Amino acid sequence: MRYLKMKRVIVLVVLLTVVAVAGLASADNFPSYEDRAAAEKTGQLLHNELFAALIQEFNETTAENVEEGKHAISLIFNNSNRDMRLVGILPPLLGGPNNLPTDSFERRSLALALQGQENHSIERVGDRWYYRRSDPLSNTFHPNCVLCHQNFTNLLNNGQWVGALMMRVPIERN
Repeated sequence: MRYLKMKRVIVLVVLLTVVAVAGLASADNFPSYEDRAAAEKTGQLLHNELFAALIQEFNETTAENVEEGKHAISLIFNNSNRDMRLVGILPPLLGGPNNLPTDSFERRSLALALQGQENHSIERVGDRWYYRRSDPLSNTFHPNCVLCHQNFTNLLNNGQWVGALMMRVPIERN
C-alpha cells in the first residue's frame, strides 16, 4: 500500500516536472520572424494612433482648458499603463515619478531620445515577449506644448529633445 502511494507521488512529480519544463521552454524561445513582423506592424499602427491622439489634444487645448487637456491626455499616458508612456527629463510630461525610466530599455531609449534618436527592440519582460519602441519628443513638437509645459517657453526656439514616447506590443505566437 505504501509502495503504491509512493509510486503515485513519483509519477505526479515527473508529470509536473515535464509540464513545467515544456512551459518554460516555450516561454524562452525567441519569437519567430513572422510573429515579430506582425508585432512591428501593430507597433507602427499604435505609434500612428498615439501621435494622432497627441496632435488632437494639442489642437483642442486652449489657454482656457489647459487643466482639462492635461487631465485628458494623462488618462492615456499614465504610469500604470506599461504599454504606452511618456518618459522625459523636463517636467511635467506627467509630473512626479511617472515620467522616469523604469528599466534598461527605457533608460537606453531616453538617452537616445535626448539625441533625437528612436529605439526598437525585441525583449522579454517577465514571461512575455514584446516589440518595444521609443520615439524622441522635442519641445518644438507643436506650438501648443507651452500651454501645458510652461517650462518649455524659454527653450522653445532651441529645438531641445525632452523625452520619449515609449511603446510596447506583446508578441502573439501563431
